[in-house]
Amino acid sequence: MSDNSTRIGWTERFKLRASAVIWFLLGAGFLLSLPLLLDISYWAIIGLAGIALVLCLPAAWLVRRLFRGQRSGSWAGSLFKAFLGVLFVTSILTAAPLYYFALLTDLRPMTVPQATLSNGTKTVVFQGMSHVGTEGFYKSVVYDLEEALDDGYVLYYEGVMPSPEGDDWFSKTVASGGDLATTYKLLGDVCGLKFQLDYFRLLATDMAAHPDRHVKADVTTADMMHEYDRLMREDPEFAATQTPPTGADKAPAADDGLAGFLDWLQNGTPEQRRVAGIACRGLMTMQLSRRAQPEPLDKVIVDFRNRALADRIAAESRDKIYVTYGADHLTGLLALLQEKDPAWQIESLKWMRTIAAPEELDGKL
Repeated sequence: MSDNSTRIGWTERFKLRASAVIWFLLGAGFLLSLPLLLDISYWAIIGLAGIALVLCLPAAWLVRRLFRGQRSGSWAGSLFKAFLGVLFVTSILTAAPLYYFALLTDLRPMTVPQATLSNGTKTVVFQGMSHVGTEGFYKSVVYDLEEALDDGYVLYYEGVMPSPEGDDWFSKTVASGGDLATTYKLLGDVCGLKFQLDYFRLLATDMAAHPDRHVKADVTTADMMHEYDRLMREDPEFAATQTPPTGADKAPAADDGLAGFLDWLQNGTPEQRRVAGIACRGLMTMQLSRRAQPEPLDKVIVDFRNRALADRIAAESRDKIYVTYGADHLTGLLALLQEKDPAWQIESLKWMRTIAAPEELDGKL
């Protein structure tokens, strides 16, 4: 009889200790989630409390049914504990993705290559770029460009050039009816990042003084349109992917909703913008770090422009070229250069981080 009592007592003590640990972890998680929830809005807390009020009754009933020891307590106590439990859990689940995105951005940062290519005669420095990134990244790139100019390099810039013939086609087919520069700038503002073109203006003085050292090494919108039309005529597989959906197969456009959401974030409080930035940077890091699957339109957006860039490099009379282009172009460009001259190879390679939380410094005077 005494052995049985001892066993029951140990079991109850274990349950009490386990319960205390669980409540401690839930309480700590709730306190960690509270600052983010308050940054979003006080209504976030009120909304989660409302959910907890709705769910506390079935949660209390389920706990009392599963655990016989809970039936000895009052219903009021069970409801209060169920309310707290549901509130803690929903708050943690709401804030957890934001903490995950913050950690992801720091632990698995998005990087782009800076590769030095050479065939023994000509040297090409390929600086991978991102349309939006941190201020530190762009300042570092501009510093390298200024050093390259001092070393006698000619600078090649990415940027599809406008053309009256192809601008409308480009806007509808590539930019989804909008303006890519405006979209990237807006995305940068929401994510707490910067737009790359804002920093290339630092080279404006040298561009004006030495325009021959600054080359827009890209195609025009008309060039892309003509390549698109050629593929539509000569590549049935490509043409099939570009047939616009009709009827029930046509997906509803979401541009207006996205634009409205981004506009709301821009007009939000500093705290809401900070939270949006955490989520945005995390999602960008997650998406851009994945190996992208080839898209049918890559034949125009990537492959065609790679061929044009490779031809321009091969025809360039100067032997030192510094290219700033989207990081995804490097592999294809190198393969095309090697087709022209097998001696082309990567001589050096380093990686640069493009996305990080904005640096916030404070001090006292």
